[in-house]
Amino acid sequence: GKYLSIMPLGAIHLEFHSSGNHYIWRKVTSTVHNIIVGKLWIDQSGDIEIINCKSKDKCQLKFSPYSYFSRDVPRKVTGVVMDAEGKAHYVMSGTWDEKMECSKIVQSSMGSTSTEGKLPKTVYQTLSPRVLWKKYPLPENAENMYYFSSLALTLNEMEDG
Repeated sequence: GKYLSIMPLGAIHLEFHSSGNHYIWRKVTSTVHNIIVGKLWIDQSGDIEIINCKSKDKCQLKFSPYSYFSRDVPRKVTGVVMDAEGKAHYVMSGTWDEKMECSKIVQSSMGSTSTEGKLPKTVYQTLSPRVLWKKYPLPENAENMYYFSSLALTLNEMEDG
């Protein structure tokens, strides 16, 4: 039963003062499923383009929507990092809730056109992936603490002083 889609408006800005890098992106759609009946679950879907305003480099990410009939990994995220001229340098892959990896592209070529009317996909040869982000295991008794991570649990702790 029923769902609620949240489509955030506006752009997010992140600026690193030491390097001068300034990134801008817009969030994907979040969908909360089974808000009336059944077990609640959330999905993220859509495309994100992250732009470095200083260098004009771009990262295009695709958040694949969940499909009961798909053989793909649930919560899948894929993408490509390109320079200002549009040349791909890295391939991104992973899931939005477990980990993201990055692989350096060593060669790219156009794939074969097997289906009519579709453009050939670019095929990338890459080096071994490097883990960029990985989910830490939840602390003991997480079910009694709203399944918060260790970081989330410490955010509201009183500090000395």
